[in-house]
Amino acid sequence: MKTLSVFTLLALLATPVLASEAFKGFRCENECPLAQTANSHRANGTEALAASSVARADVALRVEKNLAKI
Repeated sequence: MKTLSVFTLLALLATPVLASEAFKGFRCENECPLAQTANSHRANGTEALAASSVARADVALRVEKNLAKI
């Protein structure tokens, strides 16, 4: 029973590799310039850097407002 479940699991894991032709349609070949820019920011890590500075500014603003109430 264990060998049958192992072989079944291996067959399920091998399915995407064997069906490589079926998974070619997930990439958009005609991306708009805005999407290309966003994807390059994500790939290079600059999106996280920009988002973290915005988040820090938001947290600082909320802390200042809360301290002003005290």
